[in-house]
Amino acid sequence: MDYRKRVCQAMNFISQNLNRDLSLEEVAQAASFSMFHFHRIFKVVVGENIAEFTRRLRIEMAANRLLANQIEDITTIAMECGFSSSQNFAKAFRKCFNTTPSKYRKSKIGNKIGKGENAFSLQVMYDSTTEFMNLINYERKNTMNAEIREMPEYHVAYVRKTGPYGKETCEQAFDELMQWAGPMGYLASGVMLGVYWDNPDVTPPEKCRVDACISVPYGTATKGPVDIQTIKGGLYAVCHFEIQDDGFQQAWEDAFEWLVNGGYECDEIPCYELYHKSAADHPEGKWIFDICIPLKSKS
Repeated sequence: MDYRKRVCQAMNFISQNLNRDLSLEEVAQAASFSMFHFHRIFKVVVGENIAEFTRRLRIEMAANRLLANQIEDITTIAMECGFSSSQNFAKAFRKCFNTTPSKYRKSKIGNKIGKGENAFSLQVMYDSTTEFMNLINYERKNTMNAEIREMPEYHVAYVRKTGPYGKETCEQAFDELMQWAGPMGYLASGVMLGVYWDNPDVTPPEKCRVDACISVPYGTATKGPVDIQTIKGGLYAVCHFEIQDDGFQQAWEDAFEWLVNGGYECDEIPCYELYHKSAADHPEGKWIFDICIPLKSKS
């Protein structure tokens, strides 16, 4: 369990530094590993070696940006996502997606939006008529409230699971977190969050990462599969929902439709769900929660 917790720290460190080349020593130090066996340990836990994991995240980040902005230069995307040249990027991209970056971008126009590591899969085709937009706005007002808000930083205990986003993967993560948090007395005072690192429109479902989180005081000690991390504060699009169990996917699609219509640009950090009440605690079996999408600050 200690290995898995520390490998999660290494994964986080890599995710936060995709725009530069990291040495094995840097990644090992970030997770408090010695270099001697770290490479083998990482592969056992993650299923990919460090280079494979880093390359995949870079390609997926680039794919998300291709979908987010139809006019952004592909070479610029390649360089800003950590590739040494557009040729190296094109070769790696074709190997992963079996197509060129430009063809991938064109083929994905109009796809529905899912949850994302960077929340970048935003390209949706809209009818520009006033009647249609009025209908969209009418339906949205009756299903959610949304605003741009400065969100606090959250210091959280978390359990990470890898697998398709959905009830089974999320429940496993939260069940393990609750087994630890309940006896510690944090359920009454802690804020519950679900952090989604990857975009299932881009990342293979079996490789998607989700963190079940609860806010805890600084200095909290953890054990077993539970570790500590900080959820970055700042400017977020906060979309409020009250839904049944089967409404989560539609909620995410509605949140991103609102985001796209507003012309906001997502930051390259994970989205999260902020839970106010679970279905088990609601008289009508509803989930009351916010989808929080990080935004780039406008300079």
